[in-house]
Amino acid sequence: MTLNAYDAAMLDQFALRLLDLAAVVRQMSQRSREYGIDGVGLHDKKALEWITNLERWARKSAADLEVRVLEARASQRALSRRE
Repeated sequence: MTLNAYDAAMLDQFALRLLDLAAVVRQMSQRSREYGIDGVGLHDKKALEWITNLERWARKSAADLEVRVLEARASQRALSRRE
């Protein structure tokens, strides 16, 4: 697994890709409903595994970021007290 440093813009681009994918699936559900097509066949086993892993990854990454935010806030407070 490769660890890459993401800035805010890269996080936004990543989020937009996920939203685009969600929009495709949402459009599929709307079209299925609109035309009364039930039982759309999907090979979903791997996709569901990836989504589960992505959810875990996102929660862990968010928690790691929160630790860094707390450290940054503590550093900022320490600097402001010195002044």
